[in-house]
Amino acid sequence: MRPAGKGERPLRDAAGDYRGKTAHEISRISRRMGENGHPAPLGDPACGVVLVVEPPVGPRVLEALKLSLRAVDLPDAYVTYASTGLLEEELLATEPRALIAVGPGAARDIDATGYPLVRQPFTEAEPGVWFSWTKGTLGLLLPSLTPALSDAAAKRRFWRTFLGLKDLTQP
Repeated sequence: MRPAGKGERPLRDAAGDYRGKTAHEISRISRRMGENGHPAPLGDPACGVVLVVEPPVGPRVLEALKLSLRAVDLPDAYVTYASTGLLEEELLATEPRALIAVGPGAARDIDATGYPLVRQPFTEAEPGVWFSWTKGTLGLLLPSLTPALSDAAAKRRFWRTFLGLKDLTQP
């Protein structure tokens, strides 16, 4: 028998290990995005909520998205971009519990990743209605954000569907 406290391994922090692994992988992916001229992703990649935004992605789109995420109490949601060529790697690294496609272009790019065990493709989803993307991941398709920046009707349509994200903050 060993005396108490001697030779015992310290307890591992599984959540900390996961966050570290995710941060390392996303850092590597972000660096590759930058090398290819894409903006860096935003938010916490380990938070479980991932939004994929279709192009064009400019400062106005990102600012509107940040403000909208704060309004539904999801300021740390991870925001990345369609058409980077690295989306499949990001999804595998982040393992989201909720995946949101912002616009039909993002939906097509998510489907094009060939992600394993998909139950329903994003391109077959009804906008604003949660669905089971995989066994452990909910999916939500939102309308394009760019038209909502200059058209009142498009803004209302986007906001009505975006409010579905509040479901993620309910106990």
